[in-house]
Amino acid sequence: MRSVVVAAIGGLIIGHVLWLIGISLAINTTSVSSWVLVVSAVCLLVAVLSGLLGWRLEKRKAYAPAWFAWCLPVAPVLLSIIVLGVTYL
Repeated sequence: MRSVVVAAIGGLIIGHVLWLIGISLAINTTSVSSWVLVVSAVCLLVAVLSGLLGWRLEKRKAYAPAWFAWCLPVAPVLLSIIVLGVTYL
């Protein structure tokens, strides 16, 4: 149980850091609005792939890696939705 919690927290933290790196690179460009869309699309693609990987790992009874894979895209997807709302609304 403890390894699952640590893996989930690690996935949240690593996902957040990767999103910060991507959005920082997008903000440093001259065409911010188009790069924000690219970062959001990449986050959505990674979320789908990570969800599928987590599902496969859970079927193999590898619960800690599955929770890591499931929690990895949570922060990037939520933060991308917020940034898209601020950028385009």
